[in-house]
Amino acid sequence: MRYIKHSLCIISMLLISSCAELSEINSKVGDWAGNINQSINSNRQVTEDSITSKRDIDTLYVRIKREIGFATKEEAMKCNPNVDISCKWKEAAITEGGYVHERTPGVYYRMAETFGNKGQYYVDVTLEKDGKGTQIFWKVRGSKSFAAEIKADILKAIK
Repeated sequence: MRYIKHSLCIISMLLISSCAELSEINSKVGDWAGNINQSINSNRQVTEDSITSKRDIDTLYVRIKREIGFATKEEAMKCNPNVDISCKWKEAAITEGGYVHERTPGVYYRMAETFGNKGQYYVDVTLEKDGKGTQIFWKVRGSKSFAAEIKADILKAIK
């Protein structure tokens, strides 16, 4: 009988220690899965910001357009729809990708476009006349580093 009690005691200890090991393994797997999930969703963060500049809106439009790399619809198309059949397809793809380029010179500009090999980054910049200055709003979908890069480009353009 004593032998059975000792055996049960030893088996119980082994089972309890293996549960602790399983718990530790489960915790590590959970941490690993969390890191993978964070990396997958890092390009889906949305950052919004704004700033006011004393520069005129038309100058800022040209500078921001050049600094970030926005293109007008004509520049983005670079084809003649009367000659090139794929122009209609290209136009549809540009519009479907979130492309926006609205201009009301002296009053309002809005530029939005996807960037990156797979279109994983999206930038939307709006400029509005604000008295003698200009109010600039932007929204970025992508990683924190991409959002910081866009902000730096905008700040460089308004200097």
